[in-house]
Amino acid sequence: MKRGDSLYTVDVALSEGLNVIWKHAILLKDLELEDVNSAVEDLTRVYDGLNVIRAREIADESMQVAITQKITVYDSMYIAAAQKMNSTLYSADQKLCACANQIANTKVLKSKE
Repeated sequence: MKRGDSLYTVDVALSEGLNVIWKHAILLKDLELEDVNSAVEDLTRVYDGLNVIRAREIADESMQVAITQKITVYDSMYIAAAQKMNSTLYSADQKLCACANQIANTKVLKSKE
């Protein structure tokens, strides 16, 4: 990515992110309950800074990708969005990137651990 590039996501990203926070707080118990509100604030701040593509705009394309690639519609939405924007899909999900690479440009994000 270059400075000044526009960042896009699909509208389900917020729900998926909130679900990850819930999972870490309730199921994995590696996020303290008193830190949940702060995590939600950080997530929504990032989400608010993104250009959001409505799922309805890419519904047909998402379903086609999901069926042909045999992946969830949730995952296929990110691929369909990258196709729609004629852009690169950035994800830390290596499996998604491997699947998407057959259809769109992808880059796997790596943690700095």
